[in-house]
Amino acid sequence: MTSDGTDDPVGQGPDAPLDPDIWSEDPVGPAGPTGPTGPGPRRPPRRSRSADDAANANANANVNARPPRRAGAVDQPPAAPPRRPRRRQEEEEDEYFDLPRESRIPRWIAALIVLAVVVGVIVGGSVWWYHNQVDPPGEPGEQVEVQIPEGSTTSDVGSILDEEGVISSATVFGFYVGGKDLTAVQAGSYTFQANSSFDDAIEVLNAGPGKPATAKTTKVSIPEGLTVSEIVARIHEQVPRFTVEELNAALDQGQVPTSLLPKGTTNYEGLLFPATYEVDDEETAVEILTEMAQEMETRVAGMDIDQAAADVSAKYGLQLTPYDLLTVASLVQEEAGSPEEAPKVATVISNRLAEGTPLGIDATTRYLAEIEGGEPDYESTSPYNTRKQAGLPPTPIAASGEYALDAALHPADGPWLYYVLTDPGVHSFTADYDEFLQFKDQCIQKDLGCG
Repeated sequence: MTSDGTDDPVGQGPDAPLDPDIWSEDPVGPAGPTGPTGPGPRRPPRRSRSADDAANANANANVNARPPRRAGAVDQPPAAPPRRPRRRQEEEEDEYFDLPRESRIPRWIAALIVLAVVVGVIVGGSVWWYHNQVDPPGEPGEQVEVQIPEGSTTSDVGSILDEEGVISSATVFGFYVGGKDLTAVQAGSYTFQANSSFDDAIEVLNAGPGKPATAKTTKVSIPEGLTVSEIVARIHEQVPRFTVEELNAALDQGQVPTSLLPKGTTNYEGLLFPATYEVDDEETAVEILTEMAQEMETRVAGMDIDQAAADVSAKYGLQLTPYDLLTVASLVQEEAGSPEEAPKVATVISNRLAEGTPLGIDATTRYLAEIEGGEPDYESTSPYNTRKQAGLPPTPIAASGEYALDAALHPADGPWLYYVLTDPGVHSFTADYDEFLQFKDQCIQKDLGCG
């Protein structure tokens, strides 16, 4: 019997493969050279199916048969299967992990939610910005006088109000008034408040101007260095309806208010600021002269002329008033060859005043000759003859411009006592008298007017 419980040889079961070289149906072996060698190996005869089934049944019976029990043996429970090593189990468990649960909200819905949030933030920010443009935070500021020219469109009005600080944005204002009851804007002067809301600005515009604009204005240009009589003639020349007599009467009668005019005098010399002014058809002679006087007040107030008078007086040991500084400024205006020289000319004047030395400025004598009529007299005893008389002349001698005013209020630091014209429009400055004489010789040689 074989190891598998059958009588077949190992490897020769009913289904074992047959080697055709070994097994043959021939009763005898292959013929040799002399004839048959005898019977060869015979193929085992086929067993019937019934025989095979019987053999299989016996084999199964042998496998399932239990061995005989020993006497006194006790039934034992079947042995537990062997445990596999814990490490191997843990390694296998580590190979598994929990996947996150799939979201219940579809991705396209989540994207729509994010988009809605972004759009909401943008829209909300835009609304907040627009509201702040229409109605700026905080209270309205100071009053602002705004002139609306003739023929201004709504866009022009918005630009003007934006530039003057009345509203926050001309562009937004133009969009806003498209749906508001803004009547046709009249030309003229309006009084607004800085940092106003659009509604407040519209209310002022609808109320109309405080002073209607005239259809025609005339420009009057007054250059630096003119005397009052020259200014009056200039005004009459450019606006003929203002007569010289009318203008002089307004000044002589003290009808032009100014804080710079000393008490007890009506001499407005040096108190009318040289600039370009616009005169409308309804403006009077007093009004144009008042505008010039107020412009001078505004300019020197911006320079703090009162403090400047105190500072210059302390620096040079003098007792100068704001009116005195206006006189110094007029001398600088007449003498300086350029704005760059002006502070040095003011220093020479201040140093000579401090020493009590006559200023020696011939322009003062020429001024006296102009207002009195005649030729300059450099030997006269008039206080305007600064060759002979120490100190300042009684009044300014011309209308001072911006740079001359600034120089008088802020003289340069230096020891200079003399200046001489050594080239056209150029002065040389010195504190030495001998050097002054040398500069004077150069002026004479170049025929620059020294004599």
